[in-house]
Amino acid sequence: MSFRQRLQRLFNSPRLTKWNLALCAGAICANLYHQAFCRPVLWATILLVIAFAPVILYPRFRDRMQRWRVPVHFLFGIAACVCLYCILFLGRMTLFIPLLIFIRPLAIFGLLPIFLLVQIIYYARTASGSFKPFISGVFLCIAFAVGMAAWFHRSFDRVNDALYDPGKSSLVPHNYMTELMLGMHVKYHISYCAYDGWRPPLHDPSIVVAAWLNVPIHARSYFRRSRNDAVCPTPIFFGGDRMAVYASVFPNSSLWQSCSCAIEGAPSYLQDAARRTWRQREYARTLGQ
Repeated sequence: MSFRQRLQRLFNSPRLTKWNLALCAGAICANLYHQAFCRPVLWATILLVIAFAPVILYPRFRDRMQRWRVPVHFLFGIAACVCLYCILFLGRMTLFIPLLIFIRPLAIFGLLPIFLLVQIIYYARTASGSFKPFISGVFLCIAFAVGMAAWFHRSFDRVNDALYDPGKSSLVPHNYMTELMLGMHVKYHISYCAYDGWRPPLHDPSIVVAAWLNVPIHARSYFRRSRNDAVCPTPIFFGGDRMAVYASVFPNSSLWQSCSCAIEGAPSYLQDAARRTWRQREYARTLGQ
Protein backbone atom coordinates (compact mmCIF):
# COMPACT_ATOMS: atom_id res chain seq x y z
CA MET A 1 0.00 0.00 0.00
CA SER A 2 1.43 3.38 -1.06
CA PHE A 3 1.79 6.35 1.27
CA ARG A 4 -1.05 8.16 -0.52
CA GLN A 5 -3.36 5.19 -0.05
CA ARG A 6 -2.45 4.96 3.62
CA LEU A 7 -3.19 8.65 4.03
CA GLN A 8 -6.58 8.30 2.32
CA ARG A 9 -7.38 5.34 4.54
CA LEU A 10 -6.49 7.39 7.62
CA PHE A 11 -8.57 10.39 6.57
CA ASN A 12 -11.57 8.17 5.81
CA SER A 13 -11.38 6.35 9.13
CA PRO A 14 -13.92 7.34 11.85
CA ARG A 15 -11.14 6.72 14.38
CA LEU A 16 -9.41 9.87 13.17
CA THR A 17 -11.84 11.90 15.29
CA LYS A 18 -10.34 10.33 18.42
CA TRP A 19 -6.84 11.12 17.17
CA ASN A 20 -7.84 14.71 16.45
CA LEU A 21 -9.36 15.13 19.90
CA ALA A 22 -6.31 13.64 21.60
CA LEU A 23 -3.85 15.73 19.57
CA CYS A 24 -5.76 18.97 20.14
CA ALA A 25 -6.01 18.28 23.87
CA GLY A 26 -2.30 17.45 23.95
CA ALA A 27 -1.44 20.66 22.08
CA ILE A 28 -3.44 22.75 24.55
CA CYS A 29 -1.70 21.11 27.51
CA ALA A 30 1.72 21.47 25.85
CA ASN A 31 1.05 25.15 25.17
CA LEU A 32 0.13 25.69 28.82
CA TYR A 33 3.42 24.12 29.87
CA HIS A 34 5.72 25.67 27.25
CA GLN A 35 3.84 28.49 25.62
CA ALA A 36 4.22 29.21 21.93
CA PHE A 37 0.88 30.97 21.51
CA CYS A 38 -0.11 33.28 24.34
CA ARG A 39 -3.62 33.44 25.74
CA PRO A 40 -6.04 34.09 22.86
CA VAL A 41 -8.51 36.92 23.31
CA LEU A 42 -12.18 36.02 23.67
CA TRP A 43 -13.21 36.35 20.03
CA ALA A 44 -10.23 34.26 18.89
CA THR A 45 -11.10 31.52 21.41
CA ILE A 46 -14.70 31.40 20.18
CA LEU A 47 -13.51 31.27 16.56
CA LEU A 48 -11.17 28.36 17.30
CA VAL A 49 -13.96 26.33 18.89
CA ILE A 50 -16.50 27.02 16.14
CA ALA A 51 -14.11 26.55 13.21
CA PHE A 52 -12.36 23.40 14.42
CA ALA A 53 -15.29 21.50 15.92
CA PRO A 54 -16.42 20.26 12.46
CA VAL A 55 -12.82 19.51 11.45
CA ILE A 56 -12.31 17.31 14.50
CA LEU A 57 -15.70 15.58 14.28
CA TYR A 58 -15.99 15.23 10.51
CA PRO A 59 -14.30 11.80 10.13
CA ARG A 60 -16.81 10.17 12.48
CA PHE A 61 -19.96 12.11 11.61
CA ARG A 62 -19.38 12.73 7.91
CA ASP A 63 -22.71 11.26 6.78
CA ARG A 64 -24.72 13.21 9.35
CA MET A 65 -22.97 16.44 8.37
CA GLN A 66 -24.00 16.16 4.72
CA ARG A 67 -27.20 18.09 5.35
CA TRP A 68 -25.02 20.90 6.76
CA ARG A 69 -22.52 20.64 3.93
CA VAL A 70 -22.41 24.37 3.07
CA PRO A 71 -21.79 25.78 6.59
CA VAL A 72 -19.41 22.90 7.43
CA HIS A 73 -17.18 23.52 4.42
CA PHE A 74 -17.42 27.26 4.94
CA LEU A 75 -15.97 26.66 8.42
CA PHE A 76 -13.37 24.38 6.82
CA GLY A 77 -12.21 27.38 4.78
CA ILE A 78 -11.84 29.47 7.94
CA ALA A 79 -10.08 26.63 9.77
CA ALA A 80 -7.65 26.22 6.86
CA CYS A 81 -6.71 29.91 7.14
CA VAL A 82 -6.25 29.55 10.91
CA CYS A 83 -3.91 26.59 10.35
CA LEU A 84 -1.92 28.58 7.79
CA TYR A 85 -1.79 31.51 10.23
CA CYS A 86 -0.36 29.25 12.95
CA ILE A 87 2.27 27.88 10.57
CA LEU A 88 3.32 31.39 9.54
CA PHE A 89 3.31 32.58 13.14
CA LEU A 90 5.75 29.86 14.16
CA GLY A 91 7.76 30.84 11.10
CA ARG A 92 11.07 29.13 10.49
CA MET A 93 10.75 27.34 13.81
CA THR A 94 8.48 24.88 11.99
CA LEU A 95 11.47 23.72 9.95
CA PHE A 96 13.38 22.83 13.13
CA ILE A 97 10.57 20.86 14.78
CA PRO A 98 11.77 17.45 13.50
CA LEU A 99 15.12 18.11 15.21
CA LEU A 100 13.64 19.67 18.34
CA ILE A 101 11.46 16.62 18.96
CA PHE A 102 14.54 14.72 20.19
CA ILE A 103 15.42 17.53 22.61
CA ARG A 104 11.92 18.61 23.59
CA PRO A 105 9.25 16.03 22.66
CA LEU A 106 6.44 18.56 23.14
CA ALA A 107 7.65 20.27 19.96
CA ILE A 108 5.82 17.63 17.94
CA PHE A 109 2.56 19.48 18.60
CA GLY A 110 3.92 22.31 16.48
CA LEU A 111 3.16 20.09 13.49
CA LEU A 112 -0.53 19.82 14.40
CA PRO A 113 -1.60 22.80 12.21
CA ILE A 114 0.00 21.08 9.21
CA PHE A 115 -1.74 17.78 10.01
CA LEU A 116 -5.13 19.47 10.34
CA LEU A 117 -4.57 21.57 7.22
CA VAL A 118 -3.85 18.47 5.13
CA GLN A 119 -7.08 16.91 6.42
CA ILE A 120 -9.10 20.02 5.57
CA ILE A 121 -7.70 20.22 2.04
CA TYR A 122 -8.42 16.51 1.51
CA TYR A 123 -12.04 16.87 2.61
CA ALA A 124 -12.52 20.03 0.54
CA ARG A 125 -11.20 18.26 -2.56
CA THR A 126 -13.08 14.99 -2.17
CA ALA A 127 -16.52 16.17 -0.96
CA SER A 128 -18.95 17.13 -3.70
CA GLY A 129 -20.18 20.70 -3.72
CA SER A 130 -17.61 21.82 -1.16
CA PHE A 131 -15.50 24.16 -3.28
CA LYS A 132 -17.66 27.31 -3.21
CA PRO A 133 -18.37 27.36 0.54
CA PHE A 134 -14.74 26.46 1.28
CA ILE A 135 -13.41 29.30 -0.90
CA SER A 136 -15.98 31.65 0.64
CA GLY A 137 -14.51 30.92 4.09
CA VAL A 138 -10.99 31.52 2.77
CA PHE A 139 -11.97 34.83 1.15
CA LEU A 140 -13.67 35.97 4.35
CA CYS A 141 -10.38 35.50 6.22
CA ILE A 142 -8.44 37.30 3.50
CA ALA A 143 -10.90 40.19 3.59
CA PHE A 144 -10.57 40.35 7.37
CA ALA A 145 -6.76 40.45 7.19
CA VAL A 146 -6.75 43.15 4.50
CA GLY A 147 -9.31 45.18 6.44
CA MET A 148 -7.23 45.04 9.63
CA ALA A 149 -4.09 45.96 7.70
CA ALA A 150 -5.82 48.95 6.09
CA TRP A 151 -7.10 50.12 9.47
CA PHE A 152 -3.58 49.76 10.92
CA HIS A 153 -2.08 51.72 8.02
CA ARG A 154 -4.65 54.49 8.38
CA SER A 155 -3.83 54.87 12.09
CA PHE A 156 -0.06 54.43 11.79
CA ASP A 157 1.16 58.02 11.58
CA ARG A 158 -0.85 59.35 14.51
CA VAL A 159 0.05 56.43 16.76
CA ASN A 160 3.71 56.53 15.81
CA ASP A 161 3.91 60.30 16.37
CA ALA A 162 2.31 59.92 19.81
CA LEU A 163 4.73 57.16 20.81
CA TYR A 164 7.69 59.50 20.37
CA ASP A 165 5.87 62.64 21.51
CA PRO A 166 3.29 61.79 24.23
CA GLY A 167 1.97 65.35 23.93
CA LYS A 168 0.28 64.20 20.71
CA SER A 169 -1.67 61.45 22.47
CA SER A 170 -4.87 63.48 22.20
CA LEU A 171 -4.67 63.12 18.40
CA VAL A 172 -4.86 59.32 18.58
CA PRO A 173 -8.42 58.08 17.91
CA HIS A 174 -9.97 55.94 20.64
CA ASN A 175 -10.85 52.68 18.87
CA TYR A 176 -10.19 48.95 18.70
CA MET A 177 -7.19 49.14 16.36
CA THR A 178 -5.33 51.93 18.15
CA GLU A 179 -5.73 50.04 21.43
CA LEU A 180 -4.09 47.02 19.81
CA MET A 181 -1.34 49.14 18.25
CA LEU A 182 -0.44 50.83 21.52
CA GLY A 183 -0.59 47.51 23.36
CA MET A 184 1.82 45.74 20.99
CA HIS A 185 4.90 44.17 22.61
CA VAL A 186 3.52 44.78 26.12
CA LYS A 187 -0.08 43.57 26.22
CA TYR A 188 -0.42 41.84 22.84
CA HIS A 189 2.00 39.26 21.48
CA ILE A 190 2.74 39.68 17.76
CA SER A 191 5.55 37.22 17.06
CA TYR A 192 7.05 34.00 18.36
CA CYS A 193 10.18 35.78 19.47
CA ALA A 194 12.08 36.42 22.68
CA TYR A 195 12.56 40.03 21.59
CA ASP A 196 8.84 40.78 21.29
CA GLY A 197 8.74 43.16 24.26
CA TRP A 198 8.73 41.10 27.44
CA ARG A 199 6.58 38.19 26.24
CA PRO A 200 3.12 39.80 26.28
CA PRO A 201 0.32 37.59 27.62
CA LEU A 202 -2.50 38.14 25.09
CA HIS A 203 -2.79 36.97 21.49
CA ASP A 204 -5.10 38.86 19.12
CA PRO A 205 -4.72 37.77 15.48
CA SER A 206 -6.09 41.14 14.33
CA ILE A 207 -2.93 43.01 15.28
CA VAL A 208 -0.64 40.19 14.13
CA VAL A 209 -1.94 40.05 10.54
CA ALA A 210 -2.16 43.85 10.43
CA ALA A 211 1.49 44.17 11.47
CA TRP A 212 2.61 41.45 9.05
CA LEU A 213 0.98 43.15 6.07
CA ASN A 214 2.26 46.60 7.05
CA VAL A 215 5.93 45.72 7.56
CA PRO A 216 6.77 46.00 3.81
CA ILE A 217 4.89 49.30 3.50
CA HIS A 218 6.54 51.52 6.07
CA ALA A 219 10.08 52.89 6.07
CA ARG A 220 12.72 50.83 7.86
CA SER A 221 13.11 53.55 10.48
CA TYR A 222 9.78 52.47 11.91
CA PHE A 223 10.87 48.95 12.76
CA ARG A 224 13.91 46.93 13.64
CA ARG A 225 15.11 43.39 13.09
CA SER A 226 16.49 41.52 16.06
CA ARG A 227 20.10 40.47 15.75
CA ASN A 228 20.78 36.80 15.15
CA ASP A 229 17.12 36.44 14.23
CA ALA A 230 16.27 32.75 13.90
CA VAL A 231 12.48 32.60 14.05
CA CYS A 232 11.15 36.16 14.44
CA PRO A 233 9.30 38.17 11.86
CA THR A 234 10.35 41.81 11.95
CA PRO A 235 8.80 43.57 14.97
CA ILE A 236 7.10 46.83 14.08
CA PHE A 237 6.50 49.74 16.48
CA PHE A 238 9.24 48.61 18.84
CA GLY A 239 10.12 51.93 20.48
CA GLY A 240 8.62 55.01 22.07
CA ASP A 241 6.96 55.69 25.40
CA ARG A 242 4.27 53.08 24.84
CA MET A 243 3.00 52.76 28.41
CA ALA A 244 2.54 56.48 28.97
CA VAL A 245 0.67 56.91 25.68
CA TYR A 246 -1.53 53.85 26.30
CA ALA A 247 -2.47 55.14 29.76
CA SER A 248 -3.26 58.55 28.29
CA VAL A 249 -5.41 57.33 25.39
CA PHE A 250 -7.08 54.42 27.23
CA PRO A 251 -7.17 55.44 30.91
CA ASN A 252 -9.95 52.95 31.70
CA SER A 253 -8.23 49.95 30.11
CA SER A 254 -5.63 47.82 31.82
CA LEU A 255 -2.36 47.55 29.94
CA TRP A 256 -0.76 45.32 32.55
CA GLN A 257 -2.00 41.73 32.57
CA SER A 258 -1.21 39.58 35.57
CA CYS A 259 -0.33 36.44 33.68
CA SER A 260 2.63 34.09 33.76
CA CYS A 261 3.61 32.97 30.31
CA ALA A 262 3.71 29.23 30.93
CA ILE A 263 4.11 26.72 33.75
CA GLU A 264 7.69 25.99 32.74
CA GLY A 265 8.82 29.61 32.72
CA ALA A 266 6.53 31.09 35.37
CA PRO A 267 9.12 31.51 38.17
CA SER A 268 11.65 33.41 36.07
CA TYR A 269 8.90 35.24 34.20
CA LEU A 270 7.28 36.57 37.36
CA GLN A 271 10.57 37.44 39.06
CA ASP A 272 12.44 38.94 36.12
CA ALA A 273 13.54 42.28 37.57
CA ALA A 274 14.96 43.48 34.26
CA ARG A 275 11.62 43.08 32.50
CA ARG A 276 8.52 42.62 34.60
CA THR A 277 9.38 44.65 37.71
CA TRP A 278 10.77 47.57 35.73
CA ARG A 279 7.88 47.63 33.30
CA GLN A 280 5.24 47.32 36.00
CA ARG A 281 6.86 50.15 37.99
CA GLU A 282 6.96 52.34 34.90
CA TYR A 283 3.34 51.57 34.10
CA ALA A 284 2.30 52.37 37.68
CA ARG A 285 4.19 55.66 37.42
CA THR A 286 2.25 56.64 34.30
CA LEU A 287 -0.99 56.09 36.20
CA GLY A 288 0.23 58.23 39.09
CA GLN A 289 0.26 55.35 41.55
